[in-house]
Amino acid sequence: MILTHLMSFSRSSAVTACLILMISLPSQATEFYSLASIRMQIESFIMNYPYSGPYPPRFQLGKLDSRLRLKACTEPLSIEFARRNMVSGNTAVLVRCPQGSAWKIHLPVTIDVFGDVLVAAKPLLKGQFIDTTAVRFQKKTITRLKSGYYSRDSNLEQLESRRTLAQGTVLTPANLSPRLLVHSGQQVTLVLDYNGLQIRSSGEALRSASLGEVVRVRNSQSLKIVEGVVSGEAQVRVNL
Repeated sequence: MILTHLMSFSRSSAVTACLILMISLPSQATEFYSLASIRMQIESFIMNYPYSGPYPPRFQLGKLDSRLRLKACTEPLSIEFARRNMVSGNTAVLVRCPQGSAWKIHLPVTIDVFGDVLVAAKPLLKGQFIDTTAVRFQKKTITRLKSGYYSRDSNLEQLESRRTLAQGTVLTPANLSPRLLVHSGQQVTLVLDYNGLQIRSSGEALRSASLGEVVRVRNSQSLKIVEGVVSGEAQVRVNL
């Protein structure tokens, strides 16, 4: 009986001693920063980044090395893009602990940003003028449109197709060009503003040009060559 009591007391003392030892030692959870927490904070940073467009980004984070032992940080982590001009596509985030024994890590991430862009609503012929019946909006990954794109704020009225485009083709500055309002050899109207008066005459355009471009014109009466700015269809404004 005495031996059994002593053995029971010994086991109870050992358990109590272990509990005291565990409480007195700092836990690993407080000694090192949780890698899962770091990942969640990076995901939150990306999801809340002010990307333009109505759609949330889609992203894929690189893997945090499970062997990392990052000391616990009592202040909020600092998270930013490693390069401020690279906030989408193949990029990286920089995560830092701003106090104490500061540490920082780089984590690669691929981010796709979506937006509504203009595409050809029907096949377009080379030289065809762009109007509202020729285009429609479609959700696209804009980070992959390296040649640019046109959005809801785009003014397409003065553009035409550079080449034949299939239905559904994304409209870009590479496949559209400014609409030519003046053609080489064409008879155009010269408009001259002089002392509040508007004087009109005619001439021959010496090259093709679009709205706002400077073009040289040979006056039909004086045969002098003047320069002016294309201001409309077959119209050139001359300023003295």
